[in-house]
Amino acid sequence: MCERLKNGQEVTMLFGGRSMLPLINGEGDKIRLRPLAEGEKCEVGGVYLFFHNNHYIIHRLIAIRGDVYVFRGDNCYSNEEVQHSQVLAKLMVIIRPDGTEVDCEGSWWHKASRKVLCRRKIRAMVAKVANSKARRRWAVLYFVLLAVVMLSPLNGLDVALNKMVFGLRLDHLLHGAVYLLCPLFLMDYLNRRKGHILLLALVVGLFTEFMQYLLPYREFDVNDLVANALGCFVGWLAIIPLLLRKRKMIINNR
Repeated sequence: MCERLKNGQEVTMLFGGRSMLPLINGEGDKIRLRPLAEGEKCEVGGVYLFFHNNHYIIHRLIAIRGDVYVFRGDNCYSNEEVQHSQVLAKLMVIIRPDGTEVDCEGSWWHKASRKVLCRRKIRAMVAKVANSKARRRWAVLYFVLLAVVMLSPLNGLDVALNKMVFGLRLDHLLHGAVYLLCPLFLMDYLNRRKGHILLLALVVGLFTEFMQYLLPYREFDVNDLVANALGCFVGWLAIIPLLLRKRKMIINNR
């Protein structure tokens, strides 16, 4: 393969592994590579063959930092850093098991690649949120702000919260949005038990609304209470993947 590339010839080969899922399947897909032209610069977003730690790897270029090229597989979390001289070829065509060819210079490929990169950024954000140390620090700020928003005299600010947005009152939407994060910041204090997290989040929503009933400058509203509960429930559903991931990591480390 390397000899053909050095001679300026294209190479077609089976792709192995799961590192480039979902766009390239290691169970049957073939790929066609072309050698880099002399002086050709690599483009961020392109998929290249390169040599790294005694292995030939086909991953996507995600960044260029000076003279260093940073690669990562679409289904991976770790990076590979190489020099330009270690990059051997660029992916041109994917050949599916049924013979269908995917042009990696075409519009479909670029759109699919952008979607994959967007999902990877979201996964990176989720991974940061899954960091319990950072989340514990943010939890204190969140609950302080929650108390300020729910117990302060907002009625005197002349803010029109009774406007309709998507058929719902703005204040109800705000109540639900505020409590979306409540289960997330409670999950580290209840040994990651799903039912206990939801129950305590609902108690927090009920408590803040009950406190408004006792304050002379705030009003108790059943609809606000329902919005609080819905926000807690949706937020609880969103953190379940984090809970399962954490539990799996704990079991694997035992």
